[in-house]
Amino acid sequence: MKEVKIALVGAGSLTFTPSVIKALTRSKLADECMLTVALIDVNKDILDVMYKISSKIVEATGRSSNIRVEKYTDRREAFEGVDFAIVTIGVGGVEATHLDVEIPRKYGIEQMIGDTVGPGGIMRGIRHVPALIDIASDLDDISPNAYLFNYSNPLTVLTRAVIRECKVRTYGLCTGIFGVVDGIARIFGVASKDVKLYIGGINHFYWILDFTVKGEPGYPKLERLIKEKPKVIERSKLIFDLYKIYKLIPGPGRHVAEFLPHIFMKPEAIARYNFKLFPEGTIYDYKVRKPYEELLRAIASDTKPIDELIGIKGLEEEGIGVVKLIESIVLDEPMFYPGINVANDGCVEGLPSWSVVEVPAYVDSAGIHPIHVGKLHKSIVGLTIPRIMQYELTIDAALSGDKDLAIQAMMIDGYVDDIEKARKILSELIEAETRWLPGYWLR
Repeated sequence: MKEVKIALVGAGSLTFTPSVIKALTRSKLADECMLTVALIDVNKDILDVMYKISSKIVEATGRSSNIRVEKYTDRREAFEGVDFAIVTIGVGGVEATHLDVEIPRKYGIEQMIGDTVGPGGIMRGIRHVPALIDIASDLDDISPNAYLFNYSNPLTVLTRAVIRECKVRTYGLCTGIFGVVDGIARIFGVASKDVKLYIGGINHFYWILDFTVKGEPGYPKLERLIKEKPKVIERSKLIFDLYKIYKLIPGPGRHVAEFLPHIFMKPEAIARYNFKLFPEGTIYDYKVRKPYEELLRAIASDTKPIDELIGIKGLEEEGIGVVKLIESIVLDEPMFYPGINVANDGCVEGLPSWSVVEVPAYVDSAGIHPIHVGKLHKSIVGLTIPRIMQYELTIDAALSGDKDLAIQAMMIDGYVDDIEKARKILSELIEAETRWLPGYWLR
């Protein structure tokens, strides 16, 4: 039997870690390999909880003979012999994420999520870039042949930073692409496996350049469907308003609106599209988070059965993508992966070759093979390149502590309409989040 070691960096993630563990117990990897799952987190309390939860899932699903769960606060120790490292860290946790959104809100700036763009996305990048580079450097030093799969946001910024500064094989993964596939499938009343997308762009702001439904061209079918059943698009008004202009479907979901703040992040647009504003309905919403965390702690302390967690519908969905990816590489089972973040190198014409883009890929034991999807329309290129340059400035600021570079990123970003306001927001964010920043930000 093959031995495979998987490290979860940031294993204190309340939803992602149980999702990956459950997905592993249901995978072919657990049939054909001896798996070691190394849970890594700097927070020992939540690490202990997730270790107990993970062990209980493995035991309850009858996989104890093939899956061994370990826990570490020292990632260098955990990285010995690792084949795959999955990163889901959140520097500053929920508290910092709230600050990213609530401080700009005081200045009249709304962000629906604030983890990718906007002042919150920039500040999140500043916090996370040094941490991701430290993780990648350790992995490259200890297990240089490993794959690093980054799920942490801002995903493009962090994936680009590691590719730019480190040598380890690095890819960015986002669960959102599967939601887009599912959404298209719902529109046509088919199973998700019957939909194949060819996307191009950047994470949280890409475009479906082509797609098929049961092997048939998708866009002609969509046009017919809209004429026959116009109400089918009502649930996705934002997406289809943009489709009318660009003749392409953007994705994923409400993330798209955040990339066009001058149009959508205004009170009238927020009301018209009925946008939920951060943190409503997310795992960062304390009303949602608290009962879920209480359930996990109760299961870990044996006051509630693990079946309550395993029985949650769709629990494995967050982690199933990366598990399928690993399965394909380890077992040489070729697959089409709908969206992976890679160095462009010509995959999307019109965007810089060095930039990180999200495109489909074929995967097998030889690795990940991104698909060249062709050219983006110049109007979409015009929306996308400024973001790519903003991301590059964010990385530069994160690694230098240069506040002017962070302000320059905000000026490209489009949320802040005044330089002095940008300075005040940045200053207040830095002051509130100092404990999670490298010392050079205090200069």
